[in-house]
Amino acid sequence: MGKKSKKTTTKGVMDFLQNALSKTALLQLYTEETRGRFICRAVLQKLTPVAQQVVVRLSSCGGSFPASSVEVWIANSGTTVSGTNNKTRFQQIMTELQRWAILAVPGEGEGNNANTVTLAPDFAKGLQETLLSPDSSPWKKVTREQVRAMEQEAKEKPRDVSFEDLERYTQSQFDAILHFLVGTPKMKIQPPPAVIHFLLQTGLMQPDPEYKGSNSDDAPLVITERGYDFMLQDNAQQVWHFVVQYLRSLESAAAKKHKNLAREALLLLVCLGFAQLGEGYLGSSLSKDSRVMVKDLALFGLLFVRKIGKQTIFYPTRVAMELVGHDDSSSGGNAASSMWSLSSKALNAALTNPRPQNSSHLAIVVQTNFQLCAYTTSELHVSMLGLFCDVQTIRRLPNVVFMTITRDSVKAAFCLGIKARQILRFMEKHAHPKVREAMMLPGTSLSMSDSPVPANVVDQIWLWDRERHRVQWTEVYSHQCLMQGEFQAVYQYTKEQKAHAWSSEARKSLLINYAHAEKVQSFVRAWRAKAASRQED
Repeated sequence: MGKKSKKTTTKGVMDFLQNALSKTALLQLYTEETRGRFICRAVLQKLTPVAQQVVVRLSSCGGSFPASSVEVWIANSGTTVSGTNNKTRFQQIMTELQRWAILAVPGEGEGNNANTVTLAPDFAKGLQETLLSPDSSPWKKVTREQVRAMEQEAKEKPRDVSFEDLERYTQSQFDAILHFLVGTPKMKIQPPPAVIHFLLQTGLMQPDPEYKGSNSDDAPLVITERGYDFMLQDNAQQVWHFVVQYLRSLESAAAKKHKNLAREALLLLVCLGFAQLGEGYLGSSLSKDSRVMVKDLALFGLLFVRKIGKQTIFYPTRVAMELVGHDDSSSGGNAASSMWSLSSKALNAALTNPRPQNSSHLAIVVQTNFQLCAYTTSELHVSMLGLFCDVQTIRRLPNVVFMTITRDSVKAAFCLGIKARQILRFMEKHAHPKVREAMMLPGTSLSMSDSPVPANVVDQIWLWDRERHRVQWTEVYSHQCLMQGEFQAVYQYTKEQKAHAWSSEARKSLLINYAHAEKVQSFVRAWRAKAASRQED
């Protein structure tokens, strides 16, 4: 699928469509026979209110209208931006529409010139279909009666899939990945081999660099610096990271198979945003490539797949539906955005309580004596803290964990590639709300610009980090000169070969970079042989 040449960072499916795809690739999505209209609908919802009005009016007027009249529409829209005139506002709206490849290029097509505003034919067609179509969902949902008939035919026990089931499934799949990343011992659920391979492929994990075994393939996997950064992100960012890497892997596979798999994946992801949470859809309603992708997305907890006899039913989860990002800028909104808002409010409310009841919450208090107090009931959080805290010092209460930050534990984290700023950012991000409230109390010397982590702890972690750079270790070979004139000859040769590390003329001794040791030894043997022959003469 065509991409823009400049590498961009995206935050969701719609952001990816706008910033990572070329206009040609975007137009190809609009023209997809059965699902293109959902791309058009998603783009329409992503536009600002005034831009939405312009697009719908143009669609109602045959797709083209004089630019001067469109400027009047915008001026009379009732929305003004301080410091901008009508002409500037018109240009801003046109630029917004052009970014989405919604407008035709002036000069292309009959009657399209600089004095008219014309919808791109591909987008106009998809928009007409989405405005006139009675279908709000991309697929026909499976009714409860149909599911019961399938279960009866397959002689399976009746079962309903609830919202709670979908949430638990997503949480368990994702927790398994996060537990594996931080190396939680005795995990109940191991990620599938495909997911483990994916973690390696994306650089979130690596074989243990300190493994001493003879077969490097047996080396255990450990988290990398990139993996630790991944752990610091919120769930939405983590999911999108996996999706982007998945799209890239599809592009590589597509080049070999001469298929546009990334285009198929984007169509599927956008359509998931218009599905209904808690409803099931038949896998047979998807294309062959999409059915494979559904299985892949299920590995990361984005979809729940249920097999009943020969039939496959997939259930979009809240996380999958949020990928489209129907946020405040969209006009419609859906169940996904509502649930996300409720979840955020619930999290904020729970974090104000020093005794969190939900295992997904973490609130940290760091004391000046380097003791860390974490309000959590999650083993995942304990494993994450164990990356830079001394696990031998752990003490537990039902909802609180105490650990100590030590020099050895922090240095062990550095060996994994974790950096001081990442450790501090983790503790700051999860600081207990009561600590943040105390920072704002009148009379305190702290302000919101200060870290909720005590200054002596911050300074000490940075000092431990700098210890690694105080001394530069170089592997060397020690050479002791035995003959007169040997020191000057060897010294000159090592300088020419850039092999000199250190030397003392008084001691007649040199330290040579180990990589050049054999070369210097050969030179010394030849020089001594010549010196000995001269002495005999």
